[in-house]
Amino acid sequence: MLSTFKYSHLSTKVRAMKGKMLKKDDYEQLLLRRSVGEVALYLKNYTYYNDALQGLHDGNIHRGQVENLLAQSKIKEALKISRYLKGTDKSVFRYIYRRQEIEDLKKMLRTLQMGGNLEQIDKSLFFINKYSVINFDKLLQAKNIESFVNGLEGTNFYPILKPLVIDKQRIDLFAAEMTLDMYYYKKLLTQLELVSGTDKKIATHIVGLEADLKNIMWVYRGKHYYHISKEILYRYHIPFRYKLSKEDLKKLINANDVDDILQILKKTSYNDILSSDEHYWEKEFYEYILDTHDKNIGMYPFSIAPIMGFMFAKEVEIMNITTIIEGIRYAVEQSKIKKFLIGYGK
Repeated sequence: MLSTFKYSHLSTKVRAMKGKMLKKDDYEQLLLRRSVGEVALYLKNYTYYNDALQGLHDGNIHRGQVENLLAQSKIKEALKISRYLKGTDKSVFRYIYRRQEIEDLKKMLRTLQMGGNLEQIDKSLFFINKYSVINFDKLLQAKNIESFVNGLEGTNFYPILKPLVIDKQRIDLFAAEMTLDMYYYKKLLTQLELVSGTDKKIATHIVGLEADLKNIMWVYRGKHYYHISKEILYRYHIPFRYKLSKEDLKKLINANDVDDILQILKKTSYNDILSSDEHYWEKEFYEYILDTHDKNIGMYPFSIAPIMGFMFAKEVEIMNITTIIEGIRYAVEQSKIKKFLIGYGK
């Protein structure tokens, strides 16, 4: 009864927000566009992204700008929901914009590592949050990796990145990105300790699935694309497992190839999720989590489930738009782009 009272108004609000999200017809229209600008203008003129993309004008639209505005729209939606939450619920919910803060740090590190100049980057490309303890203005003046990391002194990020600096111009980028993600999940798991009852059960289930997904994909990408050593893969993974045991993770790290990974996963709780084509694994994992959210919303309509489900659906929607933009940029056939859209047609 208490949770029904607590979430009744918010659940109605979230259902209304979800009702405005892109439909299959919108995706069909986006797939017909021929440039990033045309995609952005369709979203601006015909969908609920109108407000988020108001600053865009034909002839002056580029991919980074669109993606950043979409990311900002997700944060704005999160903040709308946050206004209805109090106490620990509000504190836990803030993890959503903290993820974007970490994504911005990774983006800046990559730019400096490749010899880029942060001062020449459009500041609007970054989500600079008023709640952040990071002085982004100071970081944007950094001339190299060393000064960038020193600019984080006094924050929790300084001690985790400082040991990874190789010299003035370089950092162990793979380790830095992994460490930032690990930090995020550690903080998130600490926050979940503040939640109780059904909400804790739902949140732990979803975060656990996400952690397993990340660990599996890190192992796959680390071995397949970056040829990362087993020792490094052992060292850098999210220190939380849900349906994936410690032994399963060890076997995955020791796997010889993709077929090996697939055979190991077939003996886990994820045996029915993945196809034999590893290019679709991330999509298939996201669809599994999306379905889990939908089931949770059906079972627990007056709980944290609709909120978490909406934010995940929003993340998926932005990923799908980004996939379409990337596909159009590289002249990929419509039919091929569709195969990578998460939840498309369901």
